[in-house]
Amino acid sequence: AKDVERLQILLEKTTGQKVKIFRFPGGSSNMVSNIGMEEFIKYLNQAGITYYDWNVSSGDATSKYLETEELVENVLQDVKIYNTSIVLMHDAANKPNTVEALGNMIEELQGMEVEILPITEDVKPIQHISAEQVE
Repeated sequence: AKDVERLQILLEKTTGQKVKIFRFPGGSSNMVSNIGMEEFIKYLNQAGITYYDWNVSSGDATSKYLETEELVENVLQDVKIYNTSIVLMHDAANKPNTVEALGNMIEELQGMEVEILPITEDVKPIQHISAEQVE
């Protein structure tokens, strides 16, 4: 709770916007937390914060090196499966191919007539553990 509150304060100071959207490191189904994810989900529910997971991954979360073409193909292949996709990608110094792949990925998705939208509070969340099931 303290981490989320500090992050909300920092983001509001930086952007002027109160943030009500969250993504768990590792997703809501991660297995590395010492505390059950349901406890975190309860906190977010009580705080009125919606969390988002993903149903499409570029593959850059692994320690395996992937070429830009592989990252693009991973996304294109899985986006075809879903009516709505939320894509997991990482913008980090040790993931330069992800940023490099983004332009080609966007062009390919536009060629498939995929509508690319930002995540906002109006977007129905994709959740590995449904917030509605946690009370």
